[in-house]
Amino acid sequence: MNRRAFLVGTTAATAALTLHLPAAAAPSDFAALRARWAASLTGGTAIDPADPDYAVALRRLDTAVASSLAKLDRTPQRTRVFTDYPLTADPSVANTYVRLEQLATAWATPGSTYHQDAALLTDVLAALESMNQLIYNTTTAEFGNWWSWEIGATRPLASIMVLLYDVLPAEARDRYCAAIDHFVPDPYLMFPPARSVVSTGANRVDLCQAIIVRSLVTDDEAKLIHARDGLSDTWQYVTSGDGFYRDGSFIQHTWVAYTGTYGHVLLNGIGKLLALLAQSPWAVTDPKRQILFDSVAKAYLPVVHDARMMDFVRGRAVSRYNASDHNDGYTVMEAILRLANGVDAALATKWRAAVAGWVSRDTFGSVLAGASIPRVALIKSLQGVTPAPEPDGHTLFASMDRAVHRRSGWAYSISMASARIAYYECGNGENDQGFHTGSGMTYLYDKDNGQYADAFWPTVDRYRLPGITVDKLPLAPKTGGEWGACRPTTNWVGGSTLAGYAAVGQDLQGLGSPMRARKSWFCLDEYVVALGAGITGTSGNPVETIVENRNLHSDGTNALLVNGSAEVPELGDAKTVAARWVHLDGVAGYVFLDGSIPLQLRRETRTGAWRDINTGGPTTQVDRRYLTMWLDHGVDPTNATYSYLIAPGTTAVRTAELARHCSVLVLRNTADVQAILSGRLLLANFWSPGRAAELTADTPCSVVRRTRGREIDLAISDPTQLATEVRLRLSLPRATIVSADEGVHLRRTGYGLEITADVTNAAGSTRNLTLRL
Repeated sequence: MNRRAFLVGTTAATAALTLHLPAAAAPSDFAALRARWAASLTGGTAIDPADPDYAVALRRLDTAVASSLAKLDRTPQRTRVFTDYPLTADPSVANTYVRLEQLATAWATPGSTYHQDAALLTDVLAALESMNQLIYNTTTAEFGNWWSWEIGATRPLASIMVLLYDVLPAEARDRYCAAIDHFVPDPYLMFPPARSVVSTGANRVDLCQAIIVRSLVTDDEAKLIHARDGLSDTWQYVTSGDGFYRDGSFIQHTWVAYTGTYGHVLLNGIGKLLALLAQSPWAVTDPKRQILFDSVAKAYLPVVHDARMMDFVRGRAVSRYNASDHNDGYTVMEAILRLANGVDAALATKWRAAVAGWVSRDTFGSVLAGASIPRVALIKSLQGVTPAPEPDGHTLFASMDRAVHRRSGWAYSISMASARIAYYECGNGENDQGFHTGSGMTYLYDKDNGQYADAFWPTVDRYRLPGITVDKLPLAPKTGGEWGACRPTTNWVGGSTLAGYAAVGQDLQGLGSPMRARKSWFCLDEYVVALGAGITGTSGNPVETIVENRNLHSDGTNALLVNGSAEVPELGDAKTVAARWVHLDGVAGYVFLDGSIPLQLRRETRTGAWRDINTGGPTTQVDRRYLTMWLDHGVDPTNATYSYLIAPGTTAVRTAELARHCSVLVLRNTADVQAILSGRLLLANFWSPGRAAELTADTPCSVVRRTRGREIDLAISDPTQLATEVRLRLSLPRATIVSADEGVHLRRTGYGLEITADVTNAAGSTRNLTLRL
């Protein structure tokens, strides 16, 4: 849609909605919303300065304000407001307004040393005027990052004007609002100078927030309605590009799995705005807002484990020294608790119990450490709530090439890439060496609550990330391009799920190299089975599969047993061993299903700085200990394979038992078919037509089969997301159908049963049926 058509359509839609509004709102309605927004920023009447948690938060705010005031330039001819933020360099404009919002918040916060402080108010008012005169006005053209001007500055400036509404001259309010209107004439559009790019996802929410809050300053009902109605686009299901998908995936920047940063910004922003507008003349009544509420269970709860937002949905944010997985987990907690105030009691109870569970099991950080006063209030509202445990199950996010397998005490996450989803995202000097995070990287979340938050990313060997199969070809920073441009051409990525079990697979194409591999993960109760086949390289470099690369923190001495004997006990030790089974104390057991194989081991201290992976990070060198295990497939291998299982949290004794009497039988491990049999479960990934046990696939597909007495459950999918149907034959001539999803058809043949599943527009989702013998 071109810009003109888009504007005509949205204007007409807004006009239609406006016709159904009640009589024009009164000034008191705007005043009520200003008071409500100010309370959301300060904590309002919830603050009890005598409460230790509030007292700490208030002292933190006051300390930050004192630090900011020390940097204030008060000279008569100043060219900047703060000495460390020259206004000629982006993002100083946005950072200046963020700092001024901090000062205005303290002035408006009961219990702060600076509450209603006249000197502070004088400084803030003068600073606002300087910013308007010097740079942030209707005559300035944007430079640097568009975000700084259209979102980074507009949101805090709008909030400042609400906080200081009664003491800010009306004429000044009008000029500052005009500046916001200059940089954001329409929140549905972004990017200078033409502003012809439609805003989506978190960017749309941020822009709408700026305009909604700005509208309260001038009682501008038309702007408020237009921005409010623009929120609805963000919670509609999409089938491509940015937004929520039906399977719980969330995409931003077209190709990047981003639930953990842009996604939580969206959830947090919408939650604030729904709460702001509730029970007002402009309350959000779009019935499809239920999609947003549903997303809590479908999109957010599965990717948080014990307060940690999983890194495989955090994009380039993993490279930020001051934004750990815990920080993003805390933001989601806050968003969920805020939304819980606007849903039915039963749903709110479930959400609060989940968040209470995260808080109770957060042993590395604390949600109240560094918390704002409003966050303190939300967390304290959990008093008396019974914490819920992490649930068992499997979530396959086929639309963003991610999978999460959960069992008691652990979660195992898989990060992949396809023609639909980027290997990684870099940009703005962030995450320029995240090359291989989409090459089948696996994350084990267990009782080590700080595994990835404790300087993992600047110190880990970025060519030996856990789970990946990798061509050791050296890559230049930003290989493949920025902003998610680096995608493979392969499509078979995804899998099938059944009753909490899953077959997951990735047709891996090396980034910047000709390497190819077929990788499968079969997710069961006690362990995950990992198979690799067709591993082929022609770059002249070694190819490796990384079984484990565990952060042992600054002083970890976790014992490593190989076939019962201690190995590589000292830092600097490295060795090749013939391994049938391995146990890493406090982490997991590993069993190699082909018998004893050559396994590379290394225990080492690795040194790095956040500046190595993010131009905004500190240069201070940090050390962390690592235990690494990998399989060396050699230089330019042809059709190499591997097969092992990982049993998280198990003992050495149990690992040895699994090696002697493992219930897993590898049926096939080729570039055409990978399949295992484990008790009543058969799991198979058919990269090409082929056979595994009684299953014969006539098309590429993924299958899980479970036997329950005389009944057989089948789950089948098209991970390529390109087919219109998948076909599977079963050599079970006497089976009859009990139930089947719509679009699943059976035909009896002399061979047995032929199953055809319509997967048109299925987006990789699973089709199910049940048979009776």
